[in-house]
Amino acid sequence: MSKRSIVLSICLAAWPLVAQAQEAQQAQQASGAMPANGIFIGAGGAFNGATFPNQDIFGFGISDVYALGHWVARGQAGGSAYPNLGTDSSLAPALQLGFYRTVAGTPWVWGAKFSYNQVGVSGAQDNVLIPQAGSYDGLISGTFNGNYLLRSYQMSLEHQFALVPLVGYSFGRGFVYGGAGPTLSKVTASMNGLIGFAELDHRFDVSGTPGFFSASNWVWGATAMAGVTYFFAPSWFLDLSYSYTASATSTNTFANQFDTVYPTTAFSGLSAGTYSGTVDNQALTVTINYVF
Repeated sequence: MSKRSIVLSICLAAWPLVAQAQEAQQAQQASGAMPANGIFIGAGGAFNGATFPNQDIFGFGISDVYALGHWVARGQAGGSAYPNLGTDSSLAPALQLGFYRTVAGTPWVWGAKFSYNQVGVSGAQDNVLIPQAGSYDGLISGTFNGNYLLRSYQMSLEHQFALVPLVGYSFGRGFVYGGAGPTLSKVTASMNGLIGFAELDHRFDVSGTPGFFSASNWVWGATAMAGVTYFFAPSWFLDLSYSYTASATSTNTFANQFDTVYPTTAFSGLSAGTYSGTVDNQALTVTINYVF
């Protein structure tokens, strides 16, 4: 048999298999059934609802007290407050990149996705009072009470990334899935207009000029996610998911030296402390995705 005859025989034998594969592909395209495996990229939006638990501001002050230019005592005081920052919601852009694989011969699906949510939520409380209790010793001694007055305290969450391994179950034109994984979020906290007061023979603004402090941190956290996909074309699908994300505690410090002078009394010292809190976010996300 000639080489040409052999090649022709192989082509004729393989033709039914090629035709069968083409028919299967055409049937999949006509039905919109999902491919068994895929790498996808998508974009859409998220509705976010956030709370701001575990808020804690601790402040303390140390001051030397002068009367008519002469040192008379050194005092110190401290205390904490726990602001209620309420809730906030937002609509924000969302992006994702991932893959999925079907377990051969079963409807089970596994994969992972890396997602971005701009978030953009914040909580705030105005006129936060931070109680202070303390004492002073020197030429005179005693105890006193006071407070810090903080004009406003705010915490915000933005730019949240998540990496979530997934396990799902296919229903032909998509799959339901669930998963959990780590997150990385940008959290910013701000203290605006901090003044320290002490009740001595009368009420003194000890710390003088109001203090302003702000810090941003990239904070680790964790998310749990559940969702469903629907293929409206072989290479395109919609993804609807719900996620609950909790961040780790973000802790920052503040410090402000002061020299506050009155006609007969002066204070020289330091205001300092910490401010910390967490952000929990729930997101309902819809994306349109392309499968490679």
